[in-house]
Amino acid sequence: MAEHSHLCRSALVGLCAAALTSAPAAGAEPLDQNGYNGAPTVISGGPVPTMNGVPCVAGHLGTCTGFAQNQPRPTQPRASVGHSPTVSP
Repeated sequence: MAEHSHLCRSALVGLCAAALTSAPAAGAEPLDQNGYNGAPTVISGGPVPTMNGVPCVAGHLGTCTGFAQNQPRPTQPRASVGHSPTVSP
């Protein structure tokens, strides 16, 4: 009986190992060019960066990161100089 349970356990371990090795690898999306989520980083010897008045140091780094993630991305204005979208030439 002990030999049968050992054989079943070995077969189960082998099937699990085969399933893990044959599974496709999940591809990760590449990071942005800056490699970070937008929160300012502390530079040694420089002033402490702040975001919305909160210093981005160890105690508030999560708050600072949350502010950075919730800010809208800067957009370029669509109107050119000297042209009004509502007035026809």
